[in-house]
Amino acid sequence: MQKNNFVGFAALLVVLAGAVLYAAFRPAPAKAPDAAALPLPAGDFAEHAPYYDITANYATSTPLRGNANAAAIALMQNFVADTITQFKTDGNFSNLTPQDIKMMGFDQGREEKLNIVYLVFSSPRTISYVFTTYLDTLGAHGNLFFHTFTFNTATGAPVALADLFLPGSDYLGTLSTLARAKLPAVIGPDATDARMLNAGTVPEDKSFSAFFIDNGTLGILFDPYAVAPYAAGPQTLQLPLSELSSILKPEYR
Repeated sequence: MQKNNFVGFAALLVVLAGAVLYAAFRPAPAKAPDAAALPLPAGDFAEHAPYYDITANYATSTPLRGNANAAAIALMQNFVADTITQFKTDGNFSNLTPQDIKMMGFDQGREEKLNIVYLVFSSPRTISYVFTTYLDTLGAHGNLFFHTFTFNTATGAPVALADLFLPGSDYLGTLSTLARAKLPAVIGPDATDARMLNAGTVPEDKSFSAFFIDNGTLGILFDPYAVAPYAAGPQTLQLPLSELSSILKPEYR
């Protein structure tokens, strides 16, 4: 992994995962309306309101050529816009009652928080954008969520996990087996919970959906709670592409 990106990514996880605030639990979130049209300024978004605080940054250019560049930017910025709108919808900030305000501690200066940041990783045939969302809705603690976008730099097309592997290969079974073998060393013996680990690495696309490629490594990101207790934080599994070469498409080996 490139040194600067690795250091930045590790620091990002430490800072965000360490942010813990205690308060009452919130109701289940409501579904947000379509938010793709939310206007975003170039590069950064910030909104500081009485009951919430939002900051976000996102890509405004990529190395992709022509229409692929615009399409990739739109895809990522729509994700950011949707996340911001969902946060506001769930918070219902415009319709809070005096009882809501007191219960949530808003009258004491507390705020819900949404922070979105991204890092970029590259390989000879791909570029990956890793978005980390920190969300604090004043429940037991804040939480982190990963969302990634990978693009083929030759074609400009988005790359799904399945696109990396040969048709008919059992790539999900392979990833599941490798994850279960390697993650205990990443998580640490004191925090490894076999039931959580197995549940979070079932051979399904959703288990490994947050992935990126950095030179000769396939990185897979797991949110807190996905494969280990919250106290263990988020996890990053790094798999050398050489270990997957028998099932990777030639262009990704």
